[in-house]
Amino acid sequence: MITGDISPGDADAFKALVKQANDGGKLVGNLRLNSTGGNLLEGVKLAEAVRYAKLSTNVGKKAICASACFLVFAAGSSKFVSYGAQIGVHGASDQSGNETMGSNAATVSMAKIAKELGVPPAIIGRMVVTPPTEVVWLSPQDLQSMGTTMVGKPDQVASGIQSGDSPPQQTSPSEPFNIQPDARANKSTPISWDEFFKGALLTSASQNEGKPRFFRTCQPEIKSCVSGVSFLHKGREMFARITRDINEHLIQREICEINSTYDVRKCVDWDTNTFHSDMKDSKGNWYKVSEE
Repeated sequence: MITGDISPGDADAFKALVKQANDGGKLVGNLRLNSTGGNLLEGVKLAEAVRYAKLSTNVGKKAICASACFLVFAAGSSKFVSYGAQIGVHGASDQSGNETMGSNAATVSMAKIAKELGVPPAIIGRMVVTPPTEVVWLSPQDLQSMGTTMVGKPDQVASGIQSGDSPPQQTSPSEPFNIQPDARANKSTPISWDEFFKGALLTSASQNEGKPRFFRTCQPEIKSCVSGVSFLHKGREMFARITRDINEHLIQREICEINSTYDVRKCVDWDTNTFHSDMKDSKGNWYKVSEE
C-alpha cells in the first residue's frame, strides 16, 4: 500500500519492500493506492517500478489517487477502482506550487509518460490543460476507457474541474477546448491568454494522439527564448507562442497563422492588438515584411 504524499526516496523504499517479500518467498501482485500526489519525478520512478514488476493497481472506496499518484495507477498491469473512489489529474507545478514555464515543460513530459502507459488522449488532454491548483476528477467511463475494472456498486458522484469550494464543472472528454483564435486582449475578449493557451494545448493534444506539439527555442544573441504550441483550426496551421527574456520576463505573446506553403505567416500581438506579416527566405529565416 502507498498512502500519503509521494516523496523523494519512496521508489527505492517500495522496491526494497518488494524485494524483501520476494526473498521471503512471497509474490507481490497488487498495489493499493491512497495519495493526493506529491513529487512528480518520484511518481514517475514508482510508475516504472510498478510496470516492471507487472503489479495490478487498486484504489479502494473513499480513497483518492491524484496528480503523481495517477501515473502510478496507470502503470498497473491491471487496474481496479471501487465506486466512490476519486481519481484525478492536473498539470505540474514548481516546488512552491506555482505554474511556470518549467512546470509547463514538466506537464508535457508527464503527458508523454501517460501516453506510454496507455492513457487515452482525452484524459491526457485534460491533464495538460488543468492548472495545478485544480483537479479533473475522472468518471467511471473515463477510467473504463483506460482498461480499468470498476468494483462495487455505482455511487452518484460528479466529475469535472474543482477549485477550492467551487462546485464541479462538467467537462467533455472528447471535444477540444473552444480556442477562439481570433480573440485578442481587449475589453471584449471573452477569455484570458492562459485560457487560450491551455485550450491550444488541449486542441493540439487531441490532434496528435495525446501529445501536444509543444516547442521551445532560444536565441542567445538577443538573450530570449520562445515557447509555444502549434495546432490546426478549421484546416489552418496556427501556433500560440510566448517570448521571454533571460530572466523569464515576458516580452511578447502572439497568435500566428501560417499559409499552406509554410513561407508566409500573419500574427497578432495578444497584448497590443497589432498585426504583422512575416516571410521566410530560402535559408528558413523569417523576416517581418509588414505591420499594422
